[in-house]
Amino acid sequence: MKKMSLPIILAVAAITATSYNCSDSKTDNPGWLWEISGNGLAQKSYLFGTCHGGGHSFTHEEIFGFEGVDEALSNVKTVYFETDLSVANRLAAKEMSIAEYLGCDKDTTKEDLMPEGVTYESLFDSVAQYQEVHQFLSQKMGDAEYWKKTPSFWTHHLLGYSAAKMYYGIQPVEGVLYQEAVKRGIEIGQLESTEQHTQWTKGPKIPKPQRQRPAGKLKTDAWILYIAIHGDDEEIPEPVKEVQAAYLENDTCSMHNWLENQAKNAALNPGIPMNPGDPSPVQSMNQAWCPVIEQNIAKRPCMVAVGAHHLLGNDGLIAMLRRKGYTVEAVK
Repeated sequence: MKKMSLPIILAVAAITATSYNCSDSKTDNPGWLWEISGNGLAQKSYLFGTCHGGGHSFTHEEIFGFEGVDEALSNVKTVYFETDLSVANRLAAKEMSIAEYLGCDKDTTKEDLMPEGVTYESLFDSVAQYQEVHQFLSQKMGDAEYWKKTPSFWTHHLLGYSAAKMYYGIQPVEGVLYQEAVKRGIEIGQLESTEQHTQWTKGPKIPKPQRQRPAGKLKTDAWILYIAIHGDDEEIPEPVKEVQAAYLENDTCSMHNWLENQAKNAALNPGIPMNPGDPSPVQSMNQAWCPVIEQNIAKRPCMVAVGAHHLLGNDGLIAMLRRKGYTVEAVK
């Protein structure tokens, strides 16, 4: 569990939407910028696959080094992101707590409450461990009364916390595009509300623990929470660095192959329980976004900038728009 960082978790969650036919030839590598035309559109719009960060702060030179991005941005009236990036700015400025972003207090049930008479201090083998957990939950998670909720409750919410950190203190691709769009006076839009997006980033719902849990099980849950907290502090794993490098090289196929390899091990990841046949979070998001994209590109030329894995596969935005009659071609 300690080695399963958030970028890997999100990639695994996205696997069922990443099937893509990649040739061994580098000349067949399509890249991240795609042009949308046809189906009655008066002007061309664009899809642009982004990388949320995973620990890397992207620069203007890196993103606008991609062929065609500068010209495409000059040709559009609106740039649509997944959600409201002003929320990310508030997070970075520490004007919004992580708890407020996640809405941790809104979905608490009685099953999430600690059994009477059990304290967090009693669940740890040392005062030092308890103090580390106390500081993290009371400060970073923003809940002075964290002790009312079980360790399992907080472990579940750490995924959402880490998702927020993708925009917290680093510069994602979206941040670069957002700043340039504002500079050029281009309108900013969002495909869904912050509340909707937060629900996606929380990932699949993990079954709630039973209220009356054996003390031994609570101690195990507390240790898992401790490990999860420290897993957030680790250096970026080499596989994630490989994905970042593939993104900067505009190498769609390498990222696809990495995701496919992760898919083979997805069943071994206990943090993302999925029922066979259920759509992944990425698939569900694409299905919700596609009508919004259609509605807006019919009105004006737009750039839709979303995570790169949303573009790929039979359930990716490229395939969805093609099935609806649009011509979607890579910009070479």
